[in-house]
Amino acid sequence: MLLYSLITMRDLIRNYKMIIKGKNQDSDSETEPLMSSSSSSASQGFGTVREPQIFKQESYSTESEEDRARQMEKKLNSATTPFSIQNPIKKQLLFPPSYSSGPEVNGLVASAGLFDNHIYQKIPSEPTFVSIEKDILGDAVTGFGKEKQHTHNSVVTIFAVWNTTMGSSLLAMSWGLEKTGLFPGILINVLIAALCLYTAYVLLSVNQKHGMLGQNIEVPDLCRMLIGKWAEVLAKIFSLVVLIGANIVYWILMSNFLYNSVVFIYGVFMDNAMIEENPVLCPKQINLSLNDTVILPQSFNHFNANTTFDKVWNLYTTVPIFLAVVMFPLLNFKSPTFFTKFNSLGTISVGYLLLFVAVKASNWGVNLPNLTAEFYLKPSFCALTGMLSLSYFIHNIIVSIMRNNQHQEHNGRDLSIAFGLITFTYIFIGVVFYVSFPLMKSCIEDNILNNFSKRDTLTIIARVLLLFQLFTVFPLISFMLRNDVLVNINAIFKDCRLGEFSYAKVVAINSVVLFVCIMFACFLPRIGTLIRYTGALSGLVYIFLLPSLLKMASLKKERSLTAAKFVFHVIIIIIGVLNLISQFFINDK
Repeated sequence: MLLYSLITMRDLIRNYKMIIKGKNQDSDSETEPLMSSSSSSASQGFGTVREPQIFKQESYSTESEEDRARQMEKKLNSATTPFSIQNPIKKQLLFPPSYSSGPEVNGLVASAGLFDNHIYQKIPSEPTFVSIEKDILGDAVTGFGKEKQHTHNSVVTIFAVWNTTMGSSLLAMSWGLEKTGLFPGILINVLIAALCLYTAYVLLSVNQKHGMLGQNIEVPDLCRMLIGKWAEVLAKIFSLVVLIGANIVYWILMSNFLYNSVVFIYGVFMDNAMIEENPVLCPKQINLSLNDTVILPQSFNHFNANTTFDKVWNLYTTVPIFLAVVMFPLLNFKSPTFFTKFNSLGTISVGYLLLFVAVKASNWGVNLPNLTAEFYLKPSFCALTGMLSLSYFIHNIIVSIMRNNQHQEHNGRDLSIAFGLITFTYIFIGVVFYVSFPLMKSCIEDNILNNFSKRDTLTIIARVLLLFQLFTVFPLISFMLRNDVLVNINAIFKDCRLGEFSYAKVVAINSVVLFVCIMFACFLPRIGTLIRYTGALSGLVYIFLLPSLLKMASLKKERSLTAAKFVFHVIIIIIGVLNLISQFFINDK
């Protein structure tokens, strides 16, 4: 009886194990295309029909139950696959590699963000697999090993906007007031600042409403989504225009600062007995009048290039070329990380210019012989409006800058404070220098440092400091320019490798950029003219046109576009068009 019971229990256990084994085999047959490395469709190739699995009941053999169970466990453990899907929601898709971006706020020009790492990655030999969840929500949400985005408090964000917007317009602001009139110039400055603040905030609000979560959406992307492909192309083109204009203006300034610095050193060591120069100059009349300045020895008077030194070291012929010889090797680095270490020079230079103007004004006092005339608007006031369009230009990178603000709900407040600081800085330097300038106001240069003697100590310090600053900023701007060019080439020619990084392309692009800069430095070295044309042209697109169109498209999408809002934004666009047209009817002299 006991023997019969043991045999019966053995048969029950054997039947139970057979049932379990049949279920495992049945489950294995359903998941085998994904789980089996030996018979999956992936290993057999697409379109291959897999032979059906026929499950046979195992017959009794001399193997023990433990041996058969061990073999089945080994078989199940060996069934693996390199592409297993545990969650059907996270379906695997193939995406092309994207360009890595690490924008940093830098320099004097409101242009595209700078990149700390290599922006161009070569296409990998193996495909890159990411999940839908990662692609939509971003690395920070899904935890794919990407570092958390660094954020800054409101104070850092405000000064980032302030430092980025401050540029070469500081040196030309008094010249702009002379073209406009003192009090009308102050009023226009405030109005343009308010308009630029509004349109910059429009870009932030539109991005907040229509930008994709976890994605670094920029202005061209918003234009493509809400307006159309043509608006995206327009935004990219005029972002390049701003960079090219900044390169040209900075090249002229560097040539000027380098020229005067070398002339000063040459005069100290070679012409100790030179005639003392007037502390304040009127370069427009230096050859016409002896009342504004004293004729200098020829070695110090660059207007009479008769000596060997003046022929070799000439501001409008040889200096831009000498500068190119020194600068060109610095432009061909693959990464501009070294130059980003000098970001603080922007704040130092602006602070020094404020001190410089304050000290000069305190020595000169107030010089407004006809205060009544300063209330009238001059016909050439559009020179100031065009220049201010670039002075307050930060629109193509404002989304990138404010994205790093720790408290996004304070973006409007922080942006307003930043624009308030910018407006104060421009008005302070422009008005204080204009009011105190001791000579005729028409003598004010578009680079106020040209109104001072080459031996003036404060001016020498300003030129050397600005020269070193621009010497570090120019490679960064050139880096951004060449990257934008390569990105656009890669977007146009998607099936070729023209957009990839190579030193041959870098050398070619930098050679073209330097050639253009040298031509302007030799034949049109007027930063006031270049600033107002560049500002009016790029400002029409980025300040007046695109933000207005984006706002109207956003309102239309929300079904809240009224006739009053439509007319208001159309008026903004018309102001931008008139600002550009008026630049062609102004005489800079």
